[in-house]
Amino acid sequence: MSASDDRVLTRILGPDGHLDSLMKAQKRFFEARPEQLEMAQAIAAAARNKNHLLVEAGTGTGKSYAYLVPLILWAVESKKRVLIATGTKALQQQLVERDLPFLHELFVTHLGTDFKFALCLGTGNYVCPRRLAKTESLGLFGDSKEVEQLQQLHRFSASSPTGRNVDLDFEPARGLWAQVNRESDLCLARNCPHFEQSFYWKARREQEKAQVLVANHHLLFAHIAAGGNAGGVLPPFDALVIDEAHHAEDVAASYLGLEISNLSAAKLIELLSNRKSGKTVISAVKWPERGELESRLNEVASEAREAVGRFFENLQMAMRFDDARSHTIRITRPNIISNELEEPIQRLENVIESALRLAVLSEDEELSRELEGFSNRCSEMRRAVRDILGQTREGYVYWTQSVPRLPDGFGKAARVPRMSLHGAPIEVAESLRESVWKQFKPTILTSATLTTGGSFDFLVERLGLSAPVLPPEPDDATNAAKVARNGANNATRSSTNTTNKSNDAVKQSNDSTDKEPEEFDVRTLTLGSPFDYPKNALIYVAADLPDPSTNVTMWEKAAIMRAAEVVKRTEGRAFILCTSYRLLDQTAQFLEKVMPRTIRILRQGEMARGKLLSEFRKDTHSVLVGTTSFWQGVDVPGESLSCVVIMKLPFAVPDEPMVQARVETIKERGQDAFVGYQVPQAVMMFRQGFGRLIRTATDRGVVAILDPRVKTKPYGRTFLESLPACNKTEDLERISLFVTGI
Repeated sequence: MSASDDRVLTRILGPDGHLDSLMKAQKRFFEARPEQLEMAQAIAAAARNKNHLLVEAGTGTGKSYAYLVPLILWAVESKKRVLIATGTKALQQQLVERDLPFLHELFVTHLGTDFKFALCLGTGNYVCPRRLAKTESLGLFGDSKEVEQLQQLHRFSASSPTGRNVDLDFEPARGLWAQVNRESDLCLARNCPHFEQSFYWKARREQEKAQVLVANHHLLFAHIAAGGNAGGVLPPFDALVIDEAHHAEDVAASYLGLEISNLSAAKLIELLSNRKSGKTVISAVKWPERGELESRLNEVASEAREAVGRFFENLQMAMRFDDARSHTIRITRPNIISNELEEPIQRLENVIESALRLAVLSEDEELSRELEGFSNRCSEMRRAVRDILGQTREGYVYWTQSVPRLPDGFGKAARVPRMSLHGAPIEVAESLRESVWKQFKPTILTSATLTTGGSFDFLVERLGLSAPVLPPEPDDATNAAKVARNGANNATRSSTNTTNKSNDAVKQSNDSTDKEPEEFDVRTLTLGSPFDYPKNALIYVAADLPDPSTNVTMWEKAAIMRAAEVVKRTEGRAFILCTSYRLLDQTAQFLEKVMPRTIRILRQGEMARGKLLSEFRKDTHSVLVGTTSFWQGVDVPGESLSCVVIMKLPFAVPDEPMVQARVETIKERGQDAFVGYQVPQAVMMFRQGFGRLIRTATDRGVVAILDPRVKTKPYGRTFLESLPACNKTEDLERISLFVTGI
């Protein structure tokens, strides 16, 4: 973008700009924010120069419009496509249902510019008309509930414009949905007689017309794992925005890894040979050999089913899983159990291959495609089991997991837990460098929490974004005005090379004439929140409590009692954020005993997450006690949430397999894993927890930190310095005075 384009951004986002006027016309509040405009200008420069840009944008910056506006302008002008990848469904819905329709109206009305956008969902979210018709014709389901749901799916398919499971008004049984949803490896694409009616392909055609695509992180990394623009699951795109980018490393690792579970294995076998109906994947064919082959398929499927049961029973015994509890255990040596799946799954694959040959000979393209897909799934399952049990992949960590499942209906016994084996790369930096940073330029990574102690170094290193890390390159028209700003009110500032490591990297890059040049540039920008934190937020630190790292029992008792004292003073209206389910249960039980009846105690797990938040919003004097999932991605503006209690610094569980393996790897390089990995990771989560409090300019409240280590340990300063400038106190009575407005 040129200086004239920069002026276009000012006309849109600046005071009395197009955004302001359209908001007012729709009777919506809007206040021009210099932070939003500065972010948009930096992104415009990154798009023009094909730089990567990391932007930490404080709450209230308006980062969605800040990246959408310049990238829509760039995409339309350059005839390019941009993908916006979000970490949560809530943000995805906000973009597609509110922000992009609003901007479309703005662009058409004020700029005379049209653009298209599209939501991208994973292939399994769509009904497949071909599989739906086939399921009915085969009569796969005998259960009355499933038959009724199948009829509902037919009615839905006939009337729905989208065919997406998110638009269903009921939740179909998993086994039923597995028979009728779209699966990429079973799809006939243009050769399918239902191609024109396919919901997935209708959506894909809309996506290919769009300049802006919206997906989640999981679909982005599924696309990358499938080959990216060369053959991934999304239409090719040129620029990438990763919103809520603090999640990127863990999501990438999961998609670059391996997994096999008892449920996924059982699902595959059931798709081939359905026990309830007695039908198989070849029941509808008219071959002379069908009877014998189908009998053989049922036989090997039964053997494979039994083998899966034995395999996971052996795993359960070897790992001493308790069915009633969740377990995640690292596997540090190969072949902890024998591979009883290899031969049965190979026999199943052989029968499928025999059927595939007959399907090819009979020119049954539909069945050939399905059988080829199922054969590949068997092969992939065998390979995953071999690689995980044998621990064949260098640089991977391996673990096993067991998660209880609730009874399937009232009065029924608990179901077999979901058991799984996993393998994933310990570090994804090099993979991301090759498959993302070198391929998509620009890539914008943004979140309210990308830095620790004011530095981007942790994220830059973990994600494979190489030094030197430079400040954002401003447009010429605003060069003089772009001055780094620092201040007590968390003012906007440009962040560059904030650690010695980054300075050393810059020096090395300048001094080394024979060093191979970097294939991409990375720039950073830190933008403070426009909210008045000194006026609207108070931080209380319980510095007098015992140290949880030396006497956790004494700390737990004292911290739970202190939490009760805090939320009494705020009359509920609080989140209490815990770091374990055990602490959650102990805290909730104590509060239920001591809090007045007017304060309702809600706890994570007693109802669905959405329902829990709805109840919390409705009852303005309630207290919600939660763990990991409530530290981030939860938005409760207004007086319902006026206090956030952080029980303990959110260090990752040290024996969690991935954390343990990363710590070991860092130590092997001679580095300090605690300072270089565990503290920065905890600081990011800590900042997310703090960010639950102030969501709008009028929000007001208290953050109570009940872990004294923020005051007593050297690293504690990093946590406190990562927060916006607020008034701090160690006096409980100050909470009462603050709440009453004195």
